[in-house]
Amino acid sequence: MVTLQQINTIKMDIKKKKELAKLIFLRQPNITQQELADRVEVSRVTIGKWVKEWEKLKLNLLQTREERINSTLMQLDQLDRAIAAKPEGMKFPDKNESQIRRKLTEDLAALEQDASVRDIYNVSRRVVDWLRPRDLEKAKEIANYFDTYIKEQMSNG
Repeated sequence: MVTLQQINTIKMDIKKKKELAKLIFLRQPNITQQELADRVEVSRVTIGKWVKEWEKLKLNLLQTREERINSTLMQLDQLDRAIAAKPEGMKFPDKNESQIRRKLTEDLAALEQDASVRDIYNVSRRVVDWLRPRDLEKAKEIANYFDTYIKEQMSNG
């Protein structure tokens, strides 16, 4: 008999596999569904169902951490310029501006410190892409290690 805890564990494992598969799918345009299924250890049929959901996302690839940092810095700069443009004696943030500044600063600090699974994946892909023309077998081996590491990071966070 299967327990509720086992069912929840299975659901969580599938959710993590789907997240990893989505990341790989969006970042490796030439990967086949079979290759993707093999890498995340699900059936090709399952990948086929998931891919239908993700096709639209392929056009709008997620921003990289650097792009998010730049965007946040531009927003912070724009807020600072708006405050500086106020009349003399009023060049300080109001309550809303203070909250926005605080939130942007917090977001920026988090972006600068945390390496997300997406960031780890992007670096690993660049390493594997660099290694592939030099030593295909080593590239496959390293890709497997990266996949295992990323799966562990997803499990821990």
